Amino acid sequence: MPMFLSKISLLFTLVTPLLYGYSFSMQVDNVQPMVGETVHLTTHFRYDNLEEYDLAEPDYEHFNIALVDENETQETNNTWLVTQRYTLIAQKAGTLTLHPLKAHIEFIPLKYQKEYNKNHYLQKQDIATQALTLNISPLPQGIQVTGDYTLQTSIDKNQSTQGSPVQFTVSLIGEGNLENLNYLTLHIPHTTIYETNITPHSKTFSILSNQDYTIPPIILKYFNQKSKTVMLTSTASYAIAIHGGTSCAYVLWVMLFLLLASACYGLFVLHTLRYIDKKRMFIKALKACKNKEDLLKKVAPFIGKNRELTRLIYQLEGCEDGEFRRIKKEIIYHFKNV
Repeated sequence: MPMFLSKISLLFTLVTPLLYGYSFSMQVDNVQPMVGETVHLTTHFRYDNLEEYDLAEPDYEHFNIALVDENETQETNNTWLVTQRYTLIAQKAGTLTLHPLKAHIEFIPLKYQKEYNKNHYLQKQDIATQALTLNISPLPQGIQVTGDYTLQTSIDKNQSTQGSPVQFTVSLIGEGNLENLNYLTLHIPHTTIYETNITPHSKTFSILSNQDYTIPPIILKYFNQKSKTVMLTSTASYAIAIHGGTSCAYVLWVMLFLLLASACYGLFVLHTLRYIDKKRMFIKALKACKNKEDLLKKVAPFIGKNRELTRLIYQLEGCEDGEFRRIKKEIIYHFKNV
């Protein structure tokens, strides 16, 4: 009897998507990458008769994951295809499994679609993609960076005076698993060095000294996936001449300014991260709203803040059940792009 019941359960799992018109799958463009090599993961969710759905996002151990395209939706003959694209970068060699991604769906069987109380027949179900196995090859010994890069450097002057800093900028150009220059530090004898401007692909150092000094070459060693060879890129060195002198008070003022600038930058980054997190949680709360009353409670405070959003909120207030889902998607799309 248990074996018979398990066969019935399996048959229901396989046949239900065919009856109600939905499927969820994922695929990668490379199942044998190297550590640090970018793999493109694509998910496809197809449906034609759903009231609501929620797609899980990939979260795999030993991978750096980034969303490329979110909810690219196409409609053909009343069938909707939702495509999401991600990049995966393996951080560990070996055989790694991408476990199935889950989707929560809610639907009303076709035979109840025209019932006046059709919501009474709402069914909820969780479906999943298939699992994928990747065989990750290790990098050559001693190499941690992969991709194809060029380093560029510049200085604002090659002669200065005591107490007047020289601005030295390093820029990273290329693609791979090295996403920024956070690792880069400078050590030059008889100098004081501050990091004054950091962007995702560049870093600027302010260098103070009371004597001549040389900025050494910056060297980057990496593995090129296309040529399958270890590459070395380096920059020029700079000889800096220091003349005259400046009062200690001036030097202290410069140091204080640099410290204040670094503190302000840190506060700005912290504020930005908090805003992004709050926005993500708010959008998640909007997705969880099952009816227009719940959604109105969330978005009513934004009436008058934005002309397009205000129009959608007024539409929501007077909409029928059949229009609720479309207006809800437009409101969520608006907040994602604010």
